[in-house]
Amino acid sequence: MIPIPFDAFGQSSPTPPPARTPASFLRIGTDGRITLLLPTCEMGQGTHTGQAQIIAEELGADWSSIEIDMPKQPHSDYRLPFGQMRSVGSFGIRFWHDPMRRAAAQAREMLTEAAARRLGVETASLTVRDGFVIHAASRRRLGFGELAVAAMALPVPPNPALRPAAERTLTGRTVQRLDTAAKITGNAVFAIDVKRPGMLHGAVRLAPVHSAQVARLNEASVRGLPGVVAVARVPNGAVVIADTWWQAKQAADKLDIQFTATAADTLSSAEIDRRLRSALDRTDVPVSLARGDVERAFAGRGRVVEAEYAVPMLAHVCMEPITCTAEATAGRTELWIGTQGHDTVRMVLERTLQIPAEQLFINTTFLGGGFGRRTHGEIAVHAVAASRAVGGRPVKVAWAREDDIQQGQYRQAMMARFRAMLGEDGRIAALRMRIAGPQMGRAYGVDPDAVARARGYVANVDPFSLSGLIDMHYGIPHVVLDHAVVDLPILFCPWRSIANSFTGFFLESFVDECAAAMGQDPLAFRRAHLADKPRMLAVLDRVAEMADWQRPARPGITRGLAVVESYGSYVAEVVEISLAAGRPKVERVHVAVDCGRAINPGQVQTQMQGAVIEALGAAMRVKITVADGRTEQSNFHDYPILRIGEVPRIDVAIVETGSPLGGVGEPGVPPLAPALMNALHAAAGRRIRSTPLADHGLA
Repeated sequence: MIPIPFDAFGQSSPTPPPARTPASFLRIGTDGRITLLLPTCEMGQGTHTGQAQIIAEELGADWSSIEIDMPKQPHSDYRLPFGQMRSVGSFGIRFWHDPMRRAAAQAREMLTEAAARRLGVETASLTVRDGFVIHAASRRRLGFGELAVAAMALPVPPNPALRPAAERTLTGRTVQRLDTAAKITGNAVFAIDVKRPGMLHGAVRLAPVHSAQVARLNEASVRGLPGVVAVARVPNGAVVIADTWWQAKQAADKLDIQFTATAADTLSSAEIDRRLRSALDRTDVPVSLARGDVERAFAGRGRVVEAEYAVPMLAHVCMEPITCTAEATAGRTELWIGTQGHDTVRMVLERTLQIPAEQLFINTTFLGGGFGRRTHGEIAVHAVAASRAVGGRPVKVAWAREDDIQQGQYRQAMMARFRAMLGEDGRIAALRMRIAGPQMGRAYGVDPDAVARARGYVANVDPFSLSGLIDMHYGIPHVVLDHAVVDLPILFCPWRSIANSFTGFFLESFVDECAAAMGQDPLAFRRAHLADKPRMLAVLDRVAEMADWQRPARPGITRGLAVVESYGSYVAEVVEISLAAGRPKVERVHVAVDCGRAINPGQVQTQMQGAVIEALGAAMRVKITVADGRTEQSNFHDYPILRIGEVPRIDVAIVETGSPLGGVGEPGVPPLAPALMNALHAAAGRRIRSTPLADHGLA
């Protein structure tokens, strides 16, 4: 269990932030090169470029002189409010913007002061741009490299003046990503690319039932096989170490290993569904949110609308396999890993292998996708155990695709029951929401009752399960929400947008059902319930304009709408579909996003597009199922993510309302599924209340 306090989703922490300084994020060499030490990983979302824009702009650096690195040890300077160095929650820009900008402003003032002393002028007469401190009156200038040593010896100014808006010319515009060239040329190093002198390779053999452990391991069964050097026992399985990965994999498949019997050996998807559906009927569930008088409201006059929804487990299927290289000697453990969870890796290795934090060094590679999956540290345990088994030689352990899909960690399966009373005024007067499924937050040390107390709710609030409902924006006077917890013997892991990936589907589908029951336009119905939510209205109005919502759709096209706020950003989407033999084909998706000021608009656009593509695959086809305690899917042939030729046109508009910064990596996911299902209902009159569409013969 890795503890994450209740404020993991951006609420203010009771612990004051550390006194971050220029040294936290900046290294200026005497040659003028600037190395940025960035606290979050680069997993394809462009965060490093956005963070570099923030620092370089405020500092006045030459953009071409920027280099990127990451700290090798987790440190308080690089931790989020909940106390961990992690690349999660779409925090990369929205959280780090202010600390980075302040540190860069401090460095700029220190460079200016050093230049003023060198030139014998007032600091007010100097400007800083393109890597130089400039005295315009005398046409003299000093490069950062000339000033670095003297500047960094000066006191750090506690309250630096930030550049005015007129001087913020690097952020707010699209610039080429800093990692583009390396990825095009093949020079970018991902975890799977790491090479070390004398390196061996490891392949895993893991328990097929998620909760099983090793009962018996016969290492001799693979001795003498080509290339095999050693076998290391690890939690839930073993690592076979060999000269090449393919030799290790072949030996791992032949390894004589037996696993313990568990209560989960007979678990099936049908049984999981039965447990969740039974939980919808429970009468002993504590209330999480209570507003108004729901009982009285339902006793009044109006129309009752009821619906149940369901979503399956989902895998992350990062394109790069789960990989880590370790060199583990008596006094030093060094890793080469693409990780979202630096402190998670540290804590897991401390707990399982007793590695002191001061002896652990992490080289963070590029990540070939993350989506929440790489927040865990089991691969680091495997690599360190393998290195120890061969006397500290470097060992690169890589999971096969089948290992990750079948023994990995999933987004949880969930069900929901909604019941609304529609008043005579055409609005929702009362709403009951019952959620059934696992509380993933407990695995992360979240206390649901502590969360409830801290946020002013009643009880039992797991942000990993209720975000998007507990903080719903619709103006409904009478609301009750509860969560019937269903424990399952399966490992769950945050999936892109976490709870909002399913709560957005539940709520936005149901709002459409209510609008249909009242014979109202879905856009007008939403606007009536969001009268005091200007950011929600702004993205709704913009996406309606993009889709020309007020006019009839093109012949053969129907449209669906949804709007969701998550991670501080507001996203509305319209999905346009056509029908062929009764099956929907997504022709176009319109996206309007308010994420505050767009630091790099091009990256915002591509993140929205990527989120739509991932969400569309989940809505249409993919799911994880279980039979006899084992995951049935194994690779892309039976976990068919969206293919390139199936991607529709995706138009993105950025709506800036002067609001605080929000995230962009995840908020594009939640509106897609409900908008798609709402479009399908508009086209065929068929209401789909569970994903994926393939289960209904529609994909």
